[in-house]
Amino acid sequence: MKLPEILDDGSVDQASQLLRDYYLAPSKATGDVRTGARYDDWGGGGDSPETRDSITGDDVIAALFLSIPFPGRAAIGILETHAEKVTQLLRGIPSDVELSDLNGDQFESVLGPDSASWHLWDLLRGKPDRKWGVGPTTASKLMARKRPHLIPIWDSVIKSQTGLNSSLTQWREWHTALTADGGKLASRLNEIQEHAQLSAPISRLRVMDVVLWMNGTDRGRNVPAPVEEDDA
Repeated sequence: MKLPEILDDGSVDQASQLLRDYYLAPSKATGDVRTGARYDDWGGGGDSPETRDSITGDDVIAALFLSIPFPGRAAIGILETHAEKVTQLLRGIPSDVELSDLNGDQFESVLGPDSASWHLWDLLRGKPDRKWGVGPTTASKLMARKRPHLIPIWDSVIKSQTGLNSSLTQWREWHTALTADGGKLASRLNEIQEHAQLSAPISRLRVMDVVLWMNGTDRGRNVPAPVEEDDA
């Protein structure tokens, strides 16, 4: 993975402006802020104490704010048919830790192949035998809503900005990037948010996602059509 210049030390002011524009600048067409600005706090937030261990209709709506399709059969499966299993798995994923704070052993426990996080990823994707049209982009946006400090968002823009090869290796690659050099990238993300002066705090991972998305879409003017590719 190679991070673009927008996340370098010398680009903090520029990155902060991108973050501020995403959350605070009104659309010239509607006069309202972009819908993605409500992803984090819609319905009180996905990781509020009342709902952090269940996926709710508000989480599905919030994911739709990020311009993704959501198949009806998947919504029924996640919100109703497999709701108990979803809750069981979410209870096994800590809500009070940052991806950048995990050491190697903790990473394996929390995000490794045998973890509740990985099993939830597979369940949301409809694996092994339920194919309901949820790809890695949609799954990541649901999981990031529930665990915003732990789970990064995956989409085609992030992939092109970073050169990440696969949604199946991104958690490990982001962990490596965030913990390298004494956590310089994590500290820089804090600095970007501080300079942006948002009305409410967001997670480091969300700062990173928004800055990369804004940078990769010319401030949202060239957004690629949503595509749900398979894990690779």
